[in-house]
Amino acid sequence: MNPLEIIKETFIFNNLDEQEAVDILKITKEKKFPKGETIMQEGEEGDSMYIVADGDVEVSKTLTMKAGEGNFTKGEKILKRFKAADSVVFGEIAVIDRENRSASVVTATDCVLLEIKREDLLDLIENRPQMGIKILKRIAELLASRLRHSSQDVIRLTTALSIALSS
Repeated sequence: MNPLEIIKETFIFNNLDEQEAVDILKITKEKKFPKGETIMQEGEEGDSMYIVADGDVEVSKTLTMKAGEGNFTKGEKILKRFKAADSVVFGEIAVIDRENRSASVVTATDCVLLEIKREDLLDLIENRPQMGIKILKRIAELLASRLRHSSQDVIRLTTALSIALSS
């Protein structure tokens, strides 16, 4: 699939008209990553987001786990696997707040990603406010959906822990 079609199918851009999608394409940079390469590391500062154009990536978080009596170890827990066919974007939080990455992303296969830098997207949003509203609305919807899923996960984990502790 060509990069313009990928942009037009990605949730945060699929409500843009043809020219707006072309303008997004102008600020993207195609980047190739081999299998097993870290694209972003949890805790590092971020300044860009990515669209998976080809291949699969895995999103993970570092967890602290008990490893024997009074000993703890850290491990990675894979939370999601994104495929190009999903027309997914990740790293969008960094575009909003430029804080540290909330998760790590590693390529599960050889990948081609479309990178959008925070500064480029914000410049476009400021210069094209009608388009900016569409994009920011979609980013807000995406973040709200992910927050809802995280809240459901917390409830499930809290329930499981409560049951385990009461046994």
